[in-house]
Amino acid sequence: MPVRASVQALPEPGHAILRLSELEAAPDGLALSIQRQQGPDSHLADDGWRRTEAWLLPDRVERRADALEFHLGPEICDRLAGVATLRVRVKEPDIGVVGTTVVAWPTMLTSGAVDPSRRLADDLVRLRRAAPAPPEPPAEPAPEPPPAPPPPRPELRASRALDAMPPRPSGRTGWLIAALVLVALGGGAYHVYTTYFQPPEPAVAAATPASAARPTKSVREVVAEYLATKPTPEAMLAKARDYAKANDWAAAFLVFRRAAEQGNAAAQLELAGFYDPLGQPAKAGFAPDGVRAADWYERAALAGSAEAQRKLGQLLAKGGGGLTADPAKARPWLQQAAAQNDAEAKKTLETLPK
Repeated sequence: MPVRASVQALPEPGHAILRLSELEAAPDGLALSIQRQQGPDSHLADDGWRRTEAWLLPDRVERRADALEFHLGPEICDRLAGVATLRVRVKEPDIGVVGTTVVAWPTMLTSGAVDPSRRLADDLVRLRRAAPAPPEPPAEPAPEPPPAPPPPRPELRASRALDAMPPRPSGRTGWLIAALVLVALGGGAYHVYTTYFQPPEPAVAAATPASAARPTKSVREVVAEYLATKPTPEAMLAKARDYAKANDWAAAFLVFRRAAEQGNAAAQLELAGFYDPLGQPAKAGFAPDGVRAADWYERAALAGSAEAQRKLGQLLAKGGGGLTADPAKARPWLQQAAAQNDAEAKKTLETLPK
């Protein structure tokens, strides 16, 4: 979807902020594709310009009110010197391209820190890599141990060659030999019994749940696999409501958003609820955003949804979340909902100033 963009040069040479508004995406993991108009090598990477598209991962992306701010360093700013206009695309992890726009690049000072001789082959690069750690100094060789003293020479004894016969074993020695023989016979008998006659005990399998052996997938991975099956907007609506019943609001938001972008009025109504400042409590911890909630309510209201017409009228009547109250604009939406027998819209109409 198209977004609005602007660039602010920072006082530090080679640094700027790319600000994108009307882009509904989480800041974590967003990647940029930057393309110029001139030359065959039109796609920017951190090793220069390429013919094929490359995705750049800035170190810092922040949300400020209704805009995303991409902090760009010399890897981008220095290479854009002399470029007038750029085409920028934004990709969200596991979702794909979520926004595209054209922006004018301002004249700014460069830092001179870019090394054009550095080349990389990958198509997804992280900007401002940390400097490699200095090599560790070689370890000093350990001192050699002192030589071991020579073994003592065996003591020489006189041979008893004059003994006519070896000495006879004493009675204690005989008893010891007999005891050893009995122990050996007993051990052999036990081994034969346990091996051939005693039934083996059943092995107890380790009670390891199957889920513990499998690595868990992130919410974005699960949703991306589901969206890859190309479900209909109606199927996506049902799936998102199942996620919501299970309190899996992150997955529900992603699926609601895809169905809403494809024109499903019920999904547009659900998506608006994530931003509605009048809703208590806020779903999935989303920050209230009255402007964004009103936009999605209006899309569903134009499709004829009485609930969307009523909620849009109530939001315009009270304001909130950065949206200024405007009872005059609220009245026609509430009247359309009341014409469809929405009782709550009729009550809200009675509270509006005459």
